[in-house]
Amino acid sequence: MTKTDRFVNSEARTSQELTKKEQPPGTKTTYYNTFNIIMVSKSMLGSLLKKQLSYEPELKPYFTFRNGKWTSVRPDASIPRSTAAAPAPLKSLRVITWNIDFMASYPRARMDTALSHLQSLVSTVPDSCAVVIHLQEMMETEGSDAQAANDLSQVKDAHWIQERFNLTDINPSSWDAPYGQVTLTDRRLAITSVSRLRFVSEYQRDALFVDVRLDTSQAKYLRLCNVHLDSSYGSMRPVQWSALAKHLQNVDQGISASILAGDCNANQVRDRTAPQEHGFKDAYLELGGDEGDDSGATWGFQSVDARRWGRQRLDKEVFWGNVQVDRLERIGVGVEVEDEPVRSSLEDEGEVTFVTDHYGLIGHFTLTDGLSTTIGEDI
Repeated sequence: MTKTDRFVNSEARTSQELTKKEQPPGTKTTYYNTFNIIMVSKSMLGSLLKKQLSYEPELKPYFTFRNGKWTSVRPDASIPRSTAAAPAPLKSLRVITWNIDFMASYPRARMDTALSHLQSLVSTVPDSCAVVIHLQEMMETEGSDAQAANDLSQVKDAHWIQERFNLTDINPSSWDAPYGQVTLTDRRLAITSVSRLRFVSEYQRDALFVDVRLDTSQAKYLRLCNVHLDSSYGSMRPVQWSALAKHLQNVDQGISASILAGDCNANQVRDRTAPQEHGFKDAYLELGGDEGDDSGATWGFQSVDARRWGRQRLDKEVFWGNVQVDRLERIGVGVEVEDEPVRSSLEDEGEVTFVTDHYGLIGHFTLTDGLSTTIGEDI
């Protein structure tokens, strides 16, 4: 397939002039037959903001593994549960986010290694702590060869995931783009809603929300947001941040706390303060990190384009409300494809052998009210 970009640019340039080498980190290609350049003025941004704020999240099911298969669940539907008393609420939460480059060759071997790395991380988390995983650039294509991405199938077939997590997606039917996000939510958490908020986007992207019940006498929720903001120069990113603030800080809907974790494509100066300007706290900065310090960068270490664009903090975890961050670490550092023949092929072809071009993040959070827990059926 031909890989071309739907790209927002302030200059009137042709698709022939705008090559991949000219694009900043965070630029991703998508599978379209046309290349549309849109000039975005300030007045147009105002109209686009109004349009974005008119969008409401669309409710979706989630999937739980029971009786040997993945079963669709509507959060407002009754689910068979044990009659035993629920265990004590969980105060601690680990939120993992990782972008697995959908453009990279040998996607199956890369995803196998990525899942192995994630399993090793999850296995070290104590039982007293819940775990949520946000993955971006998941892809599911037809074909059985090594170059056909099979991310969702690999995720849902992993036994450790079947045993521990509920999934927002087991197929790409909810995605408008050829790739998308999937959230893995600890099976013990009480999911009350799953929804997707459509973005005004040149890449057909959205935000994926998972609401879980907090341990309070009133109906209060933690809203988790898995996000992949527009790539490249990102004229739409400020509009998208405004929408995220509206829906992640909505006390009228019972949202008491929210955590956003994902690829924010923060490659411009204006992106550095976007979370704070929209009412969020940036976990990295709250913990004393310095903007521009390589120790906080998540991109530029494992990409062939790193020398051209430098190291950047594209991925973030930000939060709002009755939640605090205790620690933030990078994951996926130096993780290379484990399949020896594939790694040899990558080396022969002059490609990087890392699983993906992004480092991921794992945030350690404490919930003021604690997370309600449930007892599910045996799988």
